[in-house]
Amino acid sequence: MKKISLALIPASCFLLLGICRYYNASDSRSAAREFDTFTESMFQSEITSSTLNLHYTLAEPENYGISDYPITYGSTDKISLVSSETGNSPEFYLKELSAISYRNLSTNDQLTYDILLLALDNASKASDFALYQEPLGPTIGVQAQLPVLLSEYTFYDEKDIRDYLELIAQTDSYFSSLLHFERSRSDAGLFMTDTNADAIIAQCASFIEGDVKSNFLVTLFNEKIDSLSFLDASRKAELKLENLKAVKTHVLPAYELLMEGLETLKGTGKNENGLCYFPAGKAYYEYLMRDTTGSYLPIEAIEKRIRQQLSQDILACQELLREDPAAISQTAVSSLPSEPEDILADLQEKMKEDFPQPPDVNVDVKYVHKSLEDFLSPAFYLTPPIDDLSENVIYINNGSGYSDLELYTTLAHEGYPGHLYQNICTGSTPDPVRSLFSFGGYTEGWATYVEMESYNYAVTDESVRDCAEFARLNRSVMLGLSSLLDICIHYHGYTREQTGNFLQQLGFARANSWNSLYDAILESPVNYLKYYLGYLSFLDLRDYCQKYWPSLFNLKDFHRQILRIGPCPFPVLEKYMKLYYRSL
Repeated sequence: MKKISLALIPASCFLLLGICRYYNASDSRSAAREFDTFTESMFQSEITSSTLNLHYTLAEPENYGISDYPITYGSTDKISLVSSETGNSPEFYLKELSAISYRNLSTNDQLTYDILLLALDNASKASDFALYQEPLGPTIGVQAQLPVLLSEYTFYDEKDIRDYLELIAQTDSYFSSLLHFERSRSDAGLFMTDTNADAIIAQCASFIEGDVKSNFLVTLFNEKIDSLSFLDASRKAELKLENLKAVKTHVLPAYELLMEGLETLKGTGKNENGLCYFPAGKAYYEYLMRDTTGSYLPIEAIEKRIRQQLSQDILACQELLREDPAAISQTAVSSLPSEPEDILADLQEKMKEDFPQPPDVNVDVKYVHKSLEDFLSPAFYLTPPIDDLSENVIYINNGSGYSDLELYTTLAHEGYPGHLYQNICTGSTPDPVRSLFSFGGYTEGWATYVEMESYNYAVTDESVRDCAEFARLNRSVMLGLSSLLDICIHYHGYTREQTGNFLQQLGFARANSWNSLYDAILESPVNYLKYYLGYLSFLDLRDYCQKYWPSLFNLKDFHRQILRIGPCPFPVLEKYMKLYYRSL
């Protein structure tokens, strides 16, 4: 009997192991199905809450189970993850997510799970600050961005044209809801400063001036319609007239309505200083820091890191100028390509040693319309749909007055190896649900990180290396100083006078320059930090991986893994980078 029982023990073990493997595989398949169902449902529900988001995210929504959707600009409550139409809150999604077995998911699904967990948890705290978010602004506000987004609306078929025309016919009602939101902010004592209100009014006036037929939403629409082969001449003429009527009766009046509404609200702002002077301003700033930068470090730790880098860069600038006083001249770096297309080609060639080969796509460089030059960013990249990454657009603002070196490094930021490169390398890989979230610290941090690297690519010979290095250090110092002031103004309460005194001590004697900076920081809290803190986060992660895995570290491979993981909060990125190196 003992022999028989001893002989049976291995067989029974194998049987148990087989059952365990069966159940593990079954559990994994079940968890994967649950997770796929959850993310697909969430994506379909949320992406259809804004027609612009839907159109810029998907070229063919029907391939994602989306065939019927409302035409809408979406909710004016930007701080909420979802619009009121869906009825789903971050808390609802968190509850659904927590019911899925994390340990039975694949590594890729666990990555998405980790991202959703952090993003949804942070979004669940947003309801405490419902009226603190500012949808308007002279440079990055809704009214400033909307004309460009509408002008770049792609017409894949006639349904897209119908959606577009139905959407712009809602512009006046949408702007009316924006004004209602601003009145609520005013009633709560949270309205913007008169300086920002005047700048927005000026931007609106610039956009609507002149004859409606010369407005670029009319001229560009006509050009796009003329280029479409699936429309005959008669239909093209009808659509052009319909668009002209919609711009005349709905778009331009929307901007007039906004101007008039803001004029009536001027003077109702209770605070001319940073967020910390509002009742929940400090708490909102802490929320905004996590939401915008993806960093979960305490504000004090972030400030310490910025001061450390600032000190290091300023000392490096001083040392460089002692050794080579001529380094301050950017004109020395003058043998760079001057045409944007040539610059992008040069960057692609020079980045090969440090970055993986990108997919082959088309890039169209355009210029900001003259009516928007004074108000839009110096340059920006428009992300293509995640299901069609072949066509990419970079806008350059000629009103910014670039030097040759500035244009070169700006196109590195927006193009290669910046936004465009990062987007086409990661755009089709992550779960579509991740496109619902904006991880500004990752995306702008990456673009700033590679922009800093591009100063080396701009060196045509060793005689100008000091000039390029000084320009890089100066760029880093200015971003760092702006980021430090953001914390000082919004978290520590620096007034305009204190900010001016601080900058004057550093040699910024012109009041108009630091007044402009103060206004820019008031307009967009944490905006500079998503660039600079994001950049420092990539630097620190690179240094960490190089320090702890020196024999395994390779710069191109490091960049490849960053891109493979894709946009996410920094705690998630750090976790999966460490897991990668530990697995080697």
